[in-house]
Amino acid sequence: MLRELRIKNFAVIDEVALELGAGLNVLTGETGAGKTIVLNALGLICGGRVSAEIIRRGEEEASVEALFAALPPPLRNRLREAEYGGEDELVVKRIVNRSGKNRIYLNGSLCPLALLCESGGQLIHIYGQHEHQALLRAEAHLSLLDAYGGLEARAEEMKEKYRSLGLAWSGLAQARELLDRQRREEEMLRAQAHEISQAQLRSGEEEELKARKNILMHAEKLFQGCKEGEELLYEGEDALVGRLGRYALRLKDLANIDEGLSEAVELLNSSQAQLQEATAVLRRYTGKIQFDPGALEQLEDRLAEVNRLKRKYGGAVDDILKTKEKIEEELKALDRGEEEIPLLEGAFEEARRSAWQSAEALSAERKRTAKRFKREMEKEVEGLGMTSTAFDVRFLKEEKEGDEPPFSVGGKRITEQGMDRVEFYFSPNPGEEVKPLAKIASGGELSRLMLAIKSLVLNRGDIP
Repeated sequence: MLRELRIKNFAVIDEVALELGAGLNVLTGETGAGKTIVLNALGLICGGRVSAEIIRRGEEEASVEALFAALPPPLRNRLREAEYGGEDELVVKRIVNRSGKNRIYLNGSLCPLALLCESGGQLIHIYGQHEHQALLRAEAHLSLLDAYGGLEARAEEMKEKYRSLGLAWSGLAQARELLDRQRREEEMLRAQAHEISQAQLRSGEEEELKARKNILMHAEKLFQGCKEGEELLYEGEDALVGRLGRYALRLKDLANIDEGLSEAVELLNSSQAQLQEATAVLRRYTGKIQFDPGALEQLEDRLAEVNRLKRKYGGAVDDILKTKEKIEEELKALDRGEEEIPLLEGAFEEARRSAWQSAEALSAERKRTAKRFKREMEKEVEGLGMTSTAFDVRFLKEEKEGDEPPFSVGGKRITEQGMDRVEFYFSPNPGEEVKPLAKIASGGELSRLMLAIKSLVLNRGDIP
């Protein structure tokens, strides 16, 4: 309950102090007297936005101070937890200076704006002159019904469950999308892995192929050169091996005369043996030389295949083999992704079940509340001069299939508000059928209906 209000250097107000008693307090005055300024000052106490423009001309700062008594228990507990006292009274003061900075005090101690906003919502409810226009929006009717029934906590719980459901769906949808994309790539990856495997590439193979190709391309030249060597060393009439052998025999006879030539004889015999071995090597080599054009063609085809794979996958043969290993790892990751989907599906179904249970429980509470709200509204508006009127709360059904948001269970749509879509129906005259309030009520009727709703909400006792 607001007991005192002090305003200083606020807009056109120099300084004013109000003491409010229990029950109804009325502040009257002609247009421009400052009634709205007082309400704006109260808005600051509730945590409203502030600027230096509200400071009275010629002054450096403005202040608003309010004393509240009979604090609601939840607020007393919150203030006690925050170490701002937990007694039955609360002094709130807000000071604004020319720089735009402001200081907030609760019971004499500085406090953050967030706590002021949290506290203000439990201390004051400001009903503006245009607030009745909310009744023209059917989507606002559900929150008004929840406020009347004290269902805000359950409605907030429903929002949390729906947010959890949305996160579970988002995770599942992203995993499915990723898996679908990977599956589209899987065929290509498997084809690439198969292509590289079928090629049977070996490290160093390209260099080996190039060397063999070079030999086959010069086979005739190699053959002729080796044959010339055979002729020179062994097969010709004047072959080196024969000439060297004959000279070695002659030198041996000379060594019988002088043993000093024995070493030369041994060297000649060794050279003759080496030349004979060289001749044998040349013969074996020439015997292996291929003149098959088909063999060269096969080598060229193989090199062409290696070069094609290099162009496709980049790098050398070793790089292609590493690419194959990487592809195989990606394929294994695909298998792991498929295993994750059932887990995410289970989490989504659990979140949907939990949200649906909250929605069902909240809907049942709302329907019980709606019956009581209808009776009390019709009684309340009678006191506002609206006799013989009819008021009703209609629950509109919405069907929805599929898993995508907005979600559904059993064909019923579910949103962050739950499964209900509510609209107020109204008839101002006896005997007339009730119709959507937004379509039939006049401006004056809307104002009185909203006043009745606010009165019923305040009677819950949450706002002193």
